Amino acid sequence: MNPFSYGTIVKGGSFYDRKEECARIVNTLSGGNNMVLYAPRRFGKTSLIFKAIEELETTGFLCIYFDCMPVFSLESFVRLYTKALSAKQSNLSRFAQLFSSIIKNIRPILTFGEDGKPEFSIDFANAEVNETVISQLLDMPELLAGKNKRVIVFFDEFQEVSKLKNINFEALLRSKVQQQQKTNYLFFGSKTHILKEMFNDKSKAFYNSASQISMGTIPQQETIAFLREKFYLSNIYIDDEIAKYLISVAADIPHYIQLLASEIWQNMINNQTSVTKTIVDECAHKILMLKSDYYFELFENRSQNQKKLLKALSYERKNIFSADYINKHRLSAASTLQRSVKELINNGIIEKNGDEYFITDPFFRLFLIENC
Repeated sequence: MNPFSYGTIVKGGSFYDRKEECARIVNTLSGGNNMVLYAPRRFGKTSLIFKAIEELETTGFLCIYFDCMPVFSLESFVRLYTKALSAKQSNLSRFAQLFSSIIKNIRPILTFGEDGKPEFSIDFANAEVNETVISQLLDMPELLAGKNKRVIVFFDEFQEVSKLKNINFEALLRSKVQQQQKTNYLFFGSKTHILKEMFNDKSKAFYNSASQISMGTIPQQETIAFLREKFYLSNIYIDDEIAKYLISVAADIPHYIQLLASEIWQNMINNQTSVTKTIVDECAHKILMLKSDYYFELFENRSQNQKKLLKALSYERKNIFSADYINKHRLSAASTLQRSVKELINNGIIEKNGDEYFITDPFFRLFLIENC
């Protein structure tokens, strides 16, 4: 079985390092404080969060994970958030009673599946979903805590709540966060620029409301040790220099490190015993080819100014607004460049880290170098 895992929540032996970040999350939340986590795409945020949830649940916390990405309306928030809350309940009959006592105009439905287990759903076809209903629903975690339990809610892709424009959702949730005594929150998501604005802009409801933590790359020696250990399980040898090269090709991003290592393992198992630079390059190119149709479409759907910027960023990441950079890469004026940067960041194609802008998918970067 392939020892490398990507594209899903990484657990068990496939999850490595992040001990310091995990400890800080667990200690902050268990200490009664709220937190916001920043990290670029594919850095393993969700896997880290589930590791923290695992540790918190062993000490008696009720942890509720909620993905805001599918939310597109107040009705969808009510349906999906209720589902997340009910999923962690061992007694759905009691949960249904609590729900109906708090939210009067939405009917809870308790049925039994083919396996005889109870299933919870709601019927709000004839009910108006307004600020009052949302407020009542946001009270539920505190009520689920009871007398002797603490609840922690994990809002994934939290920036997506900005879609809920019918009401001032952020201000309403912030008031609940401030009032609740037995419930704490962790907010995180993939659009770090929006999250940072939400928690650092004085005009925003969540300004200065949570402890902040950023995820960077994993220490290189930890990744090298992980790669060597996992390859060794299949009698495949990789030395430190080749491991460093693999990491650099994958831009030191955990998801892409495991993706490339997985492809290398698949290519080598039962055939070769030592990873070489040539094998790394061949496997990287194979990944590029498998995704080439997607990359062609991704590039073609960009404006001319964005295409020029992407091509420039495939070679240089710093000082992109300087006159030298603009002239060298024949980019548009700084004001037009700013719009291109904003659009590419909003679409998750590039990310800012300090004073650098980088293409989030290292294989898309290789595609640009080879084909554009």
